[in-house]
Amino acid sequence: MDIPAIQNAVILASTGNPRQFIQRRGRILRPHPGKERATLFDMIVMPPNLERETWEVERNLLRKELKRFIEFADLADNAAEARTQLFALQEKYQLLDL
Repeated sequence: MDIPAIQNAVILASTGNPRQFIQRRGRILRPHPGKERATLFDMIVMPPNLERETWEVERNLLRKELKRFIEFADLADNAAEARTQLFALQEKYQLLDL
């Protein structure tokens, strides 16, 4: 779908394919007359606080999501605020290497 005039978008389902999420982001950020910027909300699903037996599973799932979120955050107008939010998750799940 191509809607260059769109100014606000919510991504509810992500993909692990970098090419696909770059294309999705590009469709929203594409220039259009009268459009100075776009706001993109990309949702992340957080694992519940389960038992220690599932710690590595939770951590590995979150690692994949956080890589994408960090890339988005670094490019955002509110990069510092976004990275502060992500840092708390990185710290909680010991993913400071991302």
